Amino acid sequence: MNKVGKIIIGIAGGLVALAGLGWAGLQVTPQNFPFPTDEAQDLGTVTVPANLPAPVRRYFQVAFGDRVPRIESMMAWGRARANFGIWMPLRFRLYHRPGQAFERNMEVTWFGLPVLKALDRYLDGKGMTGPVNHLDTGPRVDQGANLILWAEATFYPSLLLTEPRIRWEAIDATSARLIFPFGDEQDKMVFHFDAQTGLVTRTSALRYQGQNGEKIPWFAEILEWQTVNGMKIPKRVAVTWENQEGPWSYWDFDGVLWNVDISKTLPMTLAPADAVNAPLAQR
Repeated sequence: MNKVGKIIIGIAGGLVALAGLGWAGLQVTPQNFPFPTDEAQDLGTVTVPANLPAPVRRYFQVAFGDRVPRIESMMAWGRARANFGIWMPLRFRLYHRPGQAFERNMEVTWFGLPVLKALDRYLDGKGMTGPVNHLDTGPRVDQGANLILWAEATFYPSLLLTEPRIRWEAIDATSARLIFPFGDEQDKMVFHFDAQTGLVTRTSALRYQGQNGEKIPWFAEILEWQTVNGMKIPKRVAVTWENQEGPWSYWDFDGVLWNVDISKTLPMTLAPADAVNAPLAQR
C-alpha cells in the first residue's frame, strides 16, 4: 500500500472513531437540573362534579376520589430523548400556570454535559419554541403552545374542574372531547381513557407542525403513571406526529412540586387563578 492509501485509511479510521465517540456521548443520560427547595402550599381541594362525561368522571374517581387537590402553579423536572434526525438526550425543567402560561427550559447534552439550550414557552397568548438563539414564533406556534397547556393538564387536573372557559363533549365510553380557549377563539382535543384502569392513555389534537407547517394529528401518550405526594400523575410520556414513524420524543418526569412561587419565571400577567376559579372551586 502506498503512502497516500495509508493516509486515506488513517483519516477514515479517525472519522469512524470520532463518529463512534459522538454516538457514545449521546447515550449518556444527563443528570437532572438541581432539585428545587421551594415551599409548597396546600390550597385545599375541589369537588368532582357529577355532570362530567362518564370516562372523565371515572378517571377522577379512580385517580383522586371525590375531591382533587387545587393547583395554581407547578414545577417539574426530568430527562428526555428527542429525535432531531438522531436521538439526543436532554434534561428539562418545566413551569406551569394552569390554563394560562408555561415555560420549559431544556438542555441537550453530550456525555452528560449541556451543549445546546432550548426553550418552549407560552405567555400572554404567544408561543415560542426551539434553540434559544433561533426561536420559532408566530400564530401557528401560538396554537401548538396553547395545546400543550391542556395536553399536560393531567399534571394539574383541578384545572379541568375549575376552569369556567372549558366544556366537555361526550364521545363514547373511553373518550371525551375537551373544548378550551385559544385567545378569543376555541380549540379542542380528545382525551382517551383505558377501558380497564380508567386512567388517561393519551391526548390527541390537530396541531400546526412548526411555524410554517400545516395542521396534522399530534398525540401525547402516557406510557407510565406514578404517585407523587398522593397525586396520581404521568411518569413517562411519548409525543408523536402522525406523519412520522413513531414517537419523536420521550419524557420522563422525575419530580414535581405544586403551588410554589414561580413568579420569577412566569409572572402573573393574566387574571389570578383565584379570580378565575373562585365560582366553582370549593375548599
